Amino acid sequence: MMLLTVRDASMLGEKLLERSSTADRSSGLEIERKRSIALVIGREPSLHTVFLSIEPFRAANRVSEEALFSIDFLPADAGIPPTSMDIALPATGSFDDGRKYDLIFLLVTYDVAEAAKARLFRWLRRQAAAGAHLCGTDAGPLLLAEAGLLDGYTATCHWTGMASLREFSAPSRVVEQLYVIDRNRSTCAGQAASLDHSMTMLRLICGDALYNLVCNELIYAAPRPAEVRQREIVNGQPFMVNPVLSRAQRIMQETVEEPLEMEAVAERCGVSVRELQYLFKRHLNTSPKKIYMGLRLQHAKELLLYSSMSIRETGLACGFATPSAYYRAFCAVYRKSPQEYRKDFAKKSTMYGRNLY
Repeated sequence: MMLLTVRDASMLGEKLLERSSTADRSSGLEIERKRSIALVIGREPSLHTVFLSIEPFRAANRVSEEALFSIDFLPADAGIPPTSMDIALPATGSFDDGRKYDLIFLLVTYDVAEAAKARLFRWLRRQAAAGAHLCGTDAGPLLLAEAGLLDGYTATCHWTGMASLREFSAPSRVVEQLYVIDRNRSTCAGQAASLDHSMTMLRLICGDALYNLVCNELIYAAPRPAEVRQREIVNGQPFMVNPVLSRAQRIMQETVEEPLEMEAVAERCGVSVRELQYLFKRHLNTSPKKIYMGLRLQHAKELLLYSSMSIRETGLACGFATPSAYYRAFCAVYRKSPQEYRKDFAKKSTMYGRNLY
């Protein structure tokens, strides 16, 4: 369930509207000013996410025939201007210009260099203190958590960073869904979920009338609820052909850190081991053990990409009792060691939307 209550939504909308207008008390007229939006973008961003994040606000400007929103692009690291597949994004603002924003999207697909983090974190804290609504998108929530800006909030991120977000944000509740709006913080999985999140924010800020006009402009006919799970979209469909398979998948995903014996998985699913094996073979053409191992290694990759855990710790977090067992299993599937996988990800200079993943 989306965490924003009706009362919270009203308060958030009123607060953003209050910041977006000034009253001329002598004349009784309300003089609107632009709502200011900043997109803070990391290296090799997803252009899909960038455009979907801002298009509802650009569409609001078009259909209202007013400049309701201004949009600035700021590099997360001034030393690395954001480009994606040789398409450069303009820098129209900086952390030094002193401007205060109403809504900030921290859009990061890969990590930000350590040398640039302190400056970024200071700027985000100043903006938060001034009343900005902060939204972490894709892997952006990991940086918000690292900066201490998600403590006490419920949050999500792109599913590849979910395990690392739980490590970074122990004081927070981490859920796997399209997006979360919790008071003055938002977190979003990115990609197509960015449109759902930005449309919801537009509705909270501007109300139903303008929202409906933008829906027609963008042919946005089927809004998705915030609580839709990401991986049921990404890779869960084959498991939905049978309720036992769906249940088995959920159990396996929830127990990657302490793997169960297959007898225990079958018992929780209410079937025998033989029947569980038959269903996996019939519908997925594989065994439950292979699927279970794949989920554990997928979890390991998520930790290798974004967490600060040591290689040994990532193996322990995926249920491998010894480093040797972890190395053998990882190399058998990915043809490289966990160290090589992490190094390749860190040094890759041309990355188009997690092509290593």
